[in-house]
Amino acid sequence: MRLNLEATTKEQELIKAYLEENASEILAEKINNGTPFEKDGKTFINRKTLDGFMKYATDEARKLASKGANSACVEDKVVYGWAVHYFEEDSIEGTLYNEDGTECKPAPKPAPAKVKKTETKKPDSRQASLFDFMDPQQPESEAKDDVCDDEDDQPSQEEIDEILAELAEEEAKADVKPQKPVSPIWQKYQDLQKKYPDCIILYRLGDFYEVFGDNAVTLSNELGLTLTGRDVGLESRVPMIGFPYHAADSYIKRIIRTHKIAIAETNGNVTTLPEPEDDIEELTEAEMREFDGDVVEPDLTDDEPTFDTSAFDKTALCKLDEIFGNKLSVR
Repeated sequence: MRLNLEATTKEQELIKAYLEENASEILAEKINNGTPFEKDGKTFINRKTLDGFMKYATDEARKLASKGANSACVEDKVVYGWAVHYFEEDSIEGTLYNEDGTECKPAPKPAPAKVKKTETKKPDSRQASLFDFMDPQQPESEAKDDVCDDEDDQPSQEEIDEILAELAEEEAKADVKPQKPVSPIWQKYQDLQKKYPDCIILYRLGDFYEVFGDNAVTLSNELGLTLTGRDVGLESRVPMIGFPYHAADSYIKRIIRTHKIAIAETNGNVTTLPEPEDDIEELTEAEMREFDGDVVEPDLTDDEPTFDTSAFDKTALCKLDEIFGNKLSVR
């Protein structure tokens, strides 16, 4: 399957070759034609490139590096898994295009306003005298007018309460952050987890089976898979692990050793493993008699049961009796 991706390095050519060999038709459609993407109330076409993936993979590798380390060892299968996730995840932003096919370029930021520097007055070096601390004298009539004006300008207690209430309301609005819509994938996954509370949900997304939340952390430790995260509209990314569907059998065999799992396919079918065993109902003696008829029990007494000799040849028995006499008895 040919993909509309431009590879400029050897590493990018390896990623492109893997995607062309393993990508599903849905994933190929996303890569070649892009996906709708909403930003700032507008809808764009989101197309991703191999250059964008390399930046994404670099960021993911930094997360794996030990604290203070400058490098990290990442296996090929992990990088290929990042590639599928990068091109498949609709929330990851690539290059945005308008509906007419032109590239969307961000509006230039306004130049910062120039602030005039005000020169601070140098403090007077002369020594202050007694007259500097005295207020200039005013006529008595003007002083009274100033006092009256100050009293008239003072707000009433009701006005003060209204101003404080408005300020508190504005602060409360500023603290409320707009909530992003929750991803339908996450909502469906939560519904399945409630329906199968004792199972680990393996959710099929494109070419991968993915596990979210605490179960993802558990399987990451048990299977040695890389723990990543997915943006589902919550305040923080939800922990996630994934493995390719064509290698699912080996992973599933390891998981069901210690866990029950529910596999959700893209068509909506859900299969639980291991399958629940049918309950075996124990029947009482009375129920068995009713089902199979009366059971005839042998009448055992203290005397030994009579031996049935009808199956033996009578002539042979007589000869044996003549030879052994009382020494031979049939029991």
